[in-house]
Order: sequence, then structure tokens, then C-alpha cells
Amino acid sequence: MAKNGKTKKRYHKPPKPQHHPTPSAAEKDKTITVKTLPADLVLQILYRTQVKALVRCKCVSKSWYALINHPTFIQKHLEFNTPRNTLLICNFGCDSKLAKHSLFSDYSRRLIGLVSVTGPPIPLLQVDRHFTNRPNYPKKINFHDFSKRMVISGSINGIVCLAHYHEMSGRFVALWNPSTHYWNPIALKNWDTMSVGFGFDGLQSDYKVICIVPETRLENLGWSRVEIYSTNRGSWENVEGKDIIPFWPNSAMQHCYFVVKGVPYWIGNDVEARDAYLNILGRIDPVTGLYKKLMYPSHLEKKGRGWVNPLKWKDSVAVVVLFPGGDPNQMVDLYVLLDEDTSNWTKMYSLVPPSLISDFEGTRVPQCFSTGEIVFTMWTQHSDIVQILDHCICDPETGRVFRNNEIKALNPIWHESYSHVESLVCVKGMIQIGKEHKVKKSSPKMKNWTEFLSKEFESVLHL
Repeated sequence: MAKNGKTKKRYHKPPKPQHHPTPSAAEKDKTITVKTLPADLVLQILYRTQVKALVRCKCVSKSWYALINHPTFIQKHLEFNTPRNTLLICNFGCDSKLAKHSLFSDYSRRLIGLVSVTGPPIPLLQVDRHFTNRPNYPKKINFHDFSKRMVISGSINGIVCLAHYHEMSGRFVALWNPSTHYWNPIALKNWDTMSVGFGFDGLQSDYKVICIVPETRLENLGWSRVEIYSTNRGSWENVEGKDIIPFWPNSAMQHCYFVVKGVPYWIGNDVEARDAYLNILGRIDPVTGLYKKLMYPSHLEKKGRGWVNPLKWKDSVAVVVLFPGGDPNQMVDLYVLLDEDTSNWTKMYSLVPPSLISDFEGTRVPQCFSTGEIVFTMWTQHSDIVQILDHCICDPETGRVFRNNEIKALNPIWHESYSHVESLVCVKGMIQIGKEHKVKKSSPKMKNWTEFLSKEFESVLHL
């Protein structure tokens, strides 16, 4: 009892109010089970995903990392995207004041980038042509110092081969995947001059650097020998037993001009021909190392029968003939090679020359897009001054001529260009750019392709 005789009242904490949820609210309180997408559907989505996004997806988990690095996934992704590819990788000079520059001067800006039929060019690498020798070349090297006179000499399955202009002795070529930023510098032998091509042996999945090296012996001047670097073996080898070849690439087009189905093609001269200055096509088989010469359509062998520009067209060897028959009023003809053994060509299209092409001597066809559109570059030349006129794209199937205004704004002078597809392919010996000297940690591996179906992998695919 209290001192004043009154009982002390106890405080009772009121109970929490009881709410009776409605049926809809009750359902919300239930644990929501998140279902996963079927694994096959996930793969179809990933096949359609761009390479840069897939590289970022490797950080999701070890399972994702193992899947995206798995050779089968990389091959499936490549097979899905190759038929849909519309890109060219180009090496070109570009400057608004280019018209005032001499043809033989260095361009103030040189760019390696991706070009499509529509859409803006995608810059990959700005190249400064003023290259100074380094005493420790290429030790402690980073990619941008590889060579400031680098050029492209082929692209296969997303792997780009980089070489140099006339500065081969003691230097390197490099295999580079611009999508993943991996590369592999390959030391050259002590060759003063050479011509570089890039090939692929599909039977062995072997990427090969193919070099045509001129013979220095007096009795064999004008002839060449073939040296091949195998990425699988990691070494150079001379093609023994194949003798030297009666071919030397055109000095104005030093490296291979295009690559068709993994085989590099050069424009050059046949030493054994009656007219040693007559241009032919030469190819080196990356599987056997054998050389084969290809003649242009027979009716074009005579002088005055047209200006011939060989190129790759829809995964075939082709030539675009400007001024066929020597008559400026005739069409632009497109021939496709049907049989290399017999040099059997067929005319696919005759195109109405674009009205912009008034001077065929100043017209060049640098390359075709994989979808078939042909690039025309037109210019006029007075003395040693070059003035760019225009660039246009022609679709031979429809005859339509159009421009990509975003390419036109660059006012580029095209040099080497090759069909290119973005891929995850990593050639043996490649290392990540900027991490050449770091110790590589072991990566998680996926033993079986079906491992991605496991619950562990499906758990990271919750949506």
C-alpha cells in the first residue's frame, strides 16, 4: 500500500492492435518465389549480347565468368554474330585540311576504327605517325607505344593483325582483339623488308601470321620465300620443300589486300610472266603454306580494257572493273571468282556509274561491306596535291548509291580495310593490354559445357 493509503495503479501496456488483412494484402505478405529463365533462353540472350557487355558480365559470379570464357560459348557467340556483321575495320587518315597536304606527307591524324554502312565510325586507336625508336623495344611495352606507324594487315574472327610500314628489321607484329583489349606481340626475324598477311587454319584452329620475304641471292632476285608463324606452336617456320615463289607483292600495297575464308590475298607481280609488271592476285594457303597465282578475267588482260580493283565481296574473291572496255560511257562491272584452279570468273552485276564519278583515274574501291555494299572513293590529283571529292556507297543488288554523312564528315583517306566482327576470341599467347607483367591468377574453369545447367549457375540467373 502507498503511504497515503491509496493503492498504486499499475500501468498495463496496451496490446498491439490486431489487423485482419484483406486477401490481397495477405498475398503480398507471402514470400515471392522468383523463377529463373530456362538455360537455353539465357544462352540465346547472351549470344545476342555485345562483347563489351559480356566482358562486364564476367564480374557477376564465378559461374558467369566460367561460362563466358568457355571455348564452346565463345565459338557459338562468334557463329551467331558473324552472319549479322556489317563492320569494316579501317586504317585511314582524316583531317579537315587534308586537301592541302602532299600525297607523301604524314597525316596530322591517323585513326584505326570501325565503319558501318550506316551510323558513325567507332574510333579504336588514334595513331601518331611520328615514331621514335626505343632502346628497350619492346620491353615494358604498352599497346599505344607498340608502333606509331602501325597498319592493319588482316582481321579474322575478331582478331586483328597489326604490322608496320617498311620498318620490319628487329621489330614485331601483333595480334589484337580490340573488343576485349587482349594482344600478343610476335617478334620478327632480322628481315629488312617483308609483306605480312593473316590466315586461319580451321582444321587446327590455328591463327597464322604469313610473311612473304624477298630473296636476297642474286640468282633469285624478284623471287620470295614464305615464313609462317603458328600461334598454336608459338614459333616461326620456313615452308621447306615448297621452294621459293615467283611473286612479290605490290610495293604500294605492301601487306595482304584482303582475307577470304581465312586465306590472305596479295596484289603483286609474277616474276615468270612475260609482262613482269602485270598485276596478279597471289594467295598463300595457311594450311599447307603453298602459293597460288590467280589471273584476272581473261578479256581484261589486254591493256585499255579497264581499271581492275580486286576485293572481298560476300566472302568471295571479286574484282570491280572501272571503265570496262576503255569506254567511259560503259558500266562498272563486278566479277566473282567461281573456280581458283581454272580462274573461272562470272559477271555478277553491271552498275550505272554514280554521277559523281567523272574521273575514273581518281576513283578507288577500298573494300566491300560483308552485306555487299561497295565503297567508292573519288578524288582529283594535280601534281603532288590531292583533293578529296567524295565518298559514296553503292548497293550492286539494287543499284542504289548513297552516302554515310557521318563518314563523310571525317573526310578520310582510306588505307587498309578488312571485314571485322566483334568477338570474345582469345588466341593462344594473348595477354591483357596494360597487364603484361602481372602474374596471372588461376581462373575458374567449367569442365563440361552442360555444367551451366547446374543449380549453382541457374541461381545467378534470377530475374
